[in-house]
Amino acid sequence: MCLYCTEVESAEVVAITRCLPFYEIVNPSTLQSHVDKSDDGMRYFYRMIDYCDALVFSRLLGKITAGVGLEVNHALTRLIPVYELGNGRILRVTEPVRFLSREETLKQYAFWRTSFGSIIARLSEVHD
Repeated sequence: MCLYCTEVESAEVVAITRCLPFYEIVNPSTLQSHVDKSDDGMRYFYRMIDYCDALVFSRLLGKITAGVGLEVNHALTRLIPVYELGNGRILRVTEPVRFLSREETLKQYAFWRTSFGSIIARLSEVHD
């Protein structure tokens, strides 16, 4: 979630579009304020995944965060193809993934924001 509306997210969307051109992207960052999400939390995203033809995820500083891990494993149980985006490439994932706990995820977000988020924000300002 800490990558939402950043240059990193934009680059990932471009890479997904390039590597998987026949899919229409449903970007979870655009769904955060949806009224159904506030009532159902993760169940809302599970329902969204159930209607998708594939799921693409990326790691945050080499780790799979809690929500992403839950979504990946949900998609795999539904036999929905799952792909991992990394270094501009997409690789198929067929086995359940291990992921951070919610508490570890929040720490990972905080570390990313303090270490990299401010740098990316400054770079974005330069390009605006």
